[in-house]
Amino acid sequence: MAKRNYDNWSKEELVREVEKLEKKLKKTYGLVWEDKQEEVANLCKEKLPVLVEDKSKEIKTDNNKSTNILIEGDNYHALSVLNYTHKGKIDVIYIDPPYNTGNKDFVFNDKYVDSEDSYRHSKWISFMEKRLRLSKNLLTKEGVIFISIGDNEVAQLKLICDEIFGENNLLSIITRKSKATSNKGNFFSPSTDYVFVYTKNYLLLNEFDDALAQTTDKYLKLFKHQDKRGKYNLVSLYMPSLDPRPNQRYYITCPDGTKVITPEEDKMFRWIPGTFEKNLKDDRVVFVKTKTSPLVDEKGNQSKWNIYTKIYLHERQESGMKPLTFIDIPNSLGSKELIKMKIDFPFSKPRQLVEHLIRITNKTKDIYILDFFAGSGSTGHAVLELNKEEDSNRKFILCTNNEGDICKNICYPRIKKAILGYISPKGEKVDGLSGNLKYYNTDFVEAELTDRNKKKLSKQATEMLCLKEECFDYVKKGEDFRIFKNSQNKHLGVIYDDEGIDAFKKEAKNMKKKFVVYIFSLDESAREEEFEDMADRIELKPIPAVILNVYKRIFK
Repeated sequence: MAKRNYDNWSKEELVREVEKLEKKLKKTYGLVWEDKQEEVANLCKEKLPVLVEDKSKEIKTDNNKSTNILIEGDNYHALSVLNYTHKGKIDVIYIDPPYNTGNKDFVFNDKYVDSEDSYRHSKWISFMEKRLRLSKNLLTKEGVIFISIGDNEVAQLKLICDEIFGENNLLSIITRKSKATSNKGNFFSPSTDYVFVYTKNYLLLNEFDDALAQTTDKYLKLFKHQDKRGKYNLVSLYMPSLDPRPNQRYYITCPDGTKVITPEEDKMFRWIPGTFEKNLKDDRVVFVKTKTSPLVDEKGNQSKWNIYTKIYLHERQESGMKPLTFIDIPNSLGSKELIKMKIDFPFSKPRQLVEHLIRITNKTKDIYILDFFAGSGSTGHAVLELNKEEDSNRKFILCTNNEGDICKNICYPRIKKAILGYISPKGEKVDGLSGNLKYYNTDFVEAELTDRNKKKLSKQATEMLCLKEECFDYVKKGEDFRIFKNSQNKHLGVIYDDEGIDAFKKEAKNMKKKFVVYIFSLDESAREEEFEDMADRIELKPIPAVILNVYKRIFK
């Protein structure tokens, strides 16, 4: 388009042009910020992230259980790796990112962002936007992400997520009571934060399960009665109403023959007479003598009877009651648990919060849960607790940097104690929850795609391939190949050089198993001609091409 010359325009023409431009600008709605360059992202233009296992930190208690993952390193690099190993595999994400309060809770390019930084919001938005885009790729079609956030960035987060996940995919903004008491605010005492809930595609999402009936001990204790149908709670048949209906105010005969009714015309019973008679015959109505009944008799005097209906626990669970948009799970629960575990960290999110959020997704068996702001490890601990309680096999992936030694001195020790057990400060023995863990560090290879660097990337990609295929147990280690398997009898082969092909084939033929095989190739061919005699048992994939193609998309 030719550049316009406004020098000879009249005032009226300029005014019309400005008005036209204003209208065009007003059509654009969304979040505008000055993108800030981030060193960890720029590094990926020169080096490509890989994983290196720290075998000294491996924990294994049960060969029949899946392996959980803890990655130490910047989460931008960890998410980049996971975009290869776990694209479309993650069912639930929970994150507790920096709230950007200005009180040294957010680090950008190795410096704390304080309240005086005029670009503090742009830095936070740039930081979050990159990571949320990478995380979206990881979710399954029905995947759900939960994001904890405070007042400082709640508005910005909403607009970022609307853009990345789609406004229609916002399921809820949950308010959480995070503090019992606080008097630090200038005008109000801050006592809540928020949890954003987005899904990848709301049209594919199953309804959330009954959050209350399955998650809170307080709720379960309400069901203290039991009959042949099961446990039940009593709920008064009487109820105030803003929309009174005449057919829901009528006389009911009590066991002693007295008749009772709601006291005023704007009060009512839950049911119409026909429904009441049906439930009475079905043994779902209970009459209880009380001194404080809300009902009155035929003379208008306070009745000695109140009337209740039975609410059965199993029916509430089956009915799919929607979870509430308010949660009362304060941070103090997290602090108390870490004190009990002899871990010095006062800012942990409560494990119970993460358990609650996982439960209400109605995703129970054999699912992946990711937390890429893992901090003290609450998400991992929550998954282990749920697996123990429900005999499930959920798997977690935790990613955290080691700022302040939080990964090595807080997160890892917590997960280790949760798995193996520990002694509390009072000398009480707390049994372990069992489970398996592998510990990885992020590392790098040169991004310049020479033949030498391709070969180096293939050599260093072994842990990534094991992670992708969920095969961690060594079967055979040759000079130029490796063979792994898992508890489901799946087998993985990695061949690093042409010299390793014959040796691998010999071992594979003797084992008589089906294999997924990654083979080094300078191009995107997988050397199919070399495996024609085993084509029915071998699925071939070229390395590093399969990895490089993902990184090209991410780092373009």
